[in-house]
Amino acid sequence: MLAAGLLVGSTLAACGTTEPRETAWPDGLTAYLDQTRLQRNTGEAFVRLVNDTGTSIEVSHLEVSSDRFRARWTGSEPVDPEMDFDFDMPRGKCGEGGDADLTITWRETGDEAGEWHTSTGEAEDRYANVDRLLDRDCAERTLTEAAEITVGEPRVEGEGKQSVFVLPVTFAPTEALPDVTFDGWEGTVLFQLASETLAWPQATPLPMTGEPATLELRVLPARCDPHALADDKVGSLFRVHVGGPDVPDGASYFLPLSKAQKTALYDFLPGYCGWE
Repeated sequence: MLAAGLLVGSTLAACGTTEPRETAWPDGLTAYLDQTRLQRNTGEAFVRLVNDTGTSIEVSHLEVSSDRFRARWTGSEPVDPEMDFDFDMPRGKCGEGGDADLTITWRETGDEAGEWHTSTGEAEDRYANVDRLLDRDCAERTLTEAAEITVGEPRVEGEGKQSVFVLPVTFAPTEALPDVTFDGWEGTVLFQLASETLAWPQATPLPMTGEPATLELRVLPARCDPHALADDKVGSLFRVHVGGPDVPDGASYFLPLSKAQKTALYDFLPGYCGWE
């Protein structure tokens, strides 16, 4: 995938001084919105253009927009037969769906470059990865407005196979959004929730009202094969599920952990799994 920066230069700056001509979306050009697994940690996404027009084209500007987000890419890349355009996703709003309008500035290329055009079509979020990213932003924005959330010092209770990793999390309601609830945690590919932990979707939702409440995220390894740890990219991404009037069903975000908290979590594995 070709990385490109998110820039704020104008279409005219990208294409010279001649204003691009508005034309219909090119027949045979398909646009998709997506996010790779690794981009879940960075908040990036990409537009993939697939060119079946029969003609090589060059793109110098993309603008992606919906009622949930707006982003822009500027540069100069050929689409022959396809190209990915990476961009930083802004913090998304609550809503439904991840499809978006896509406006591109483009021209035909070959022996002689053609004039620049501006066309608007639709970028399909075919795997719903962008929708999930936007739902994640919605969940985080909503819960952090409803309560101040503090992750405490981790600890390990017990030894060996009888041990459990414990992370206290305090929810201090702001009373700004009393209809919002914490609906439980979800485990990861490396760590499963201990039986006494509030697990989504079985947990009874906790309203963000009243006095602060400290809950314990208690986890055990989900697997003990060393190569799983060596290959891990998302093992510390515990989902925090959120409920509320404007929050999509099942929406969640990743519990933010400090470097020290992540280190403590991964250091728990050798003792439990008997690697020491």
